[in-house]
Amino acid sequence: MNLTRTRYAFFAVVAIVAVAVVGSTTPAMAGTWKTKAPMPTPMLNAHAGAINGILYVAGGQNASGASSMLQAFDPVANVWSTLAPMPDIRSGGEAGVINSQLYVAGGWNAYLPTNTLYMYDPPSNTWTTLAYLSHLSACGGGGVINGKLYVTTACNGYSGYVNYLDVYDPVANAWTSLPGSSAGHGNGAVGVINSKLYVAGGYTGNGTLGGTFEVYDPATNAWTTLKPMPTPVAGAASAVIDGKLNVFGGYNGTSMITTVQVYDPFTKKWTKQTPTFPTVAQEAGACDMLYGIAFLVGGYDINGNVLGTNDQYYVSPTIP
Repeated sequence: MNLTRTRYAFFAVVAIVAVAVVGSTTPAMAGTWKTKAPMPTPMLNAHAGAINGILYVAGGQNASGASSMLQAFDPVANVWSTLAPMPDIRSGGEAGVINSQLYVAGGWNAYLPTNTLYMYDPPSNTWTTLAYLSHLSACGGGGVINGKLYVTTACNGYSGYVNYLDVYDPVANAWTSLPGSSAGHGNGAVGVINSKLYVAGGYTGNGTLGGTFEVYDPATNAWTTLKPMPTPVAGAASAVIDGKLNVFGGYNGTSMITTVQVYDPFTKKWTKQTPTFPTVAQEAGACDMLYGIAFLVGGYDINGNVLGTNDQYYVSPTIP
């Protein structure tokens, strides 16, 4: 399958979830990259969430197209397992973990975005279909704030790049539409810091690559525009590390890059971090934090080959 068309439609940006850290610390490993067991089935544009020490990677796109597969990685044993698939195929979309359950909203079903919401419960290894969004949703990002899932939408299948924001309340099993951002942020980088949703870069309303950086504050129900990214990218993986938004790699309009861009909300400045992202060809990795480690899995290379890579950035590693 030729994946070159995925420049605009199939980048992965996945919500970041804080995970408790246990065990003994190995500070000598901090600030380094490691490569662990690859995914059994390579995927790009998957959804990721960390629950009770396990990294769950749901759906995505493989060489045959969109998938419903659920793969789980145990970093202690360094092994993968295959669990119950989603109710339908999904590539992209937004994900978040609430009360130790994985929520997957929207995403591509073959050639169009969807408005579905699925919830995975690890103890029972089952999926549940919940309230639908009021519109089709893909190419966006997501994050959990105060027990609710916030989802941005940049692709609705018909209107080019849009800038919607919705929030899901699991108690009411209902969605609420919120004010949209000023830019489309198609396949932008997303992270939650201090109960605020940060969205950086991605494709704008006219389909051009932009470095616009914005933050949404649920307390005021308003967006604020911040200092733009030094290097605008789309399709980058992102994680919140030590209270800072880390943007790993991405597509800069001409090529895939390995630069790691870091935003500090305290100083309100961007910096470029070393070492850089190790997998030169990787672009659209699912990403989450677990045991003080940023896990970046999957993506595709410059030749359109889907990857099963499992790169890990050791921040403050504490593995049982």
